[in-house]
Amino acid sequence: MVRVLPAGEVAKLHAVQHTGFCDIGYQAARGHLILTSAIDNLLKGAASQAVQCLNLKFGFAETTAIV
Repeated sequence: MVRVLPAGEVAKLHAVQHTGFCDIGYQAARGHLILTSAIDNLLKGAASQAVQCLNLKFGFAETTAIV
């Protein structure tokens, strides 16, 4: 449940609020790679990870009952 954003786009909190997603943004600047990430930590805890694993194990969509 990770979304890699297009080059140059910054990860923003409002895009992941109330979801189980982690957004990752990147850009190159003067020989450096700049990474940004955003998560809503209320849905990235162990309980949500357990539901995600159960979904995968039993053939449901990965985001069922999470997003």
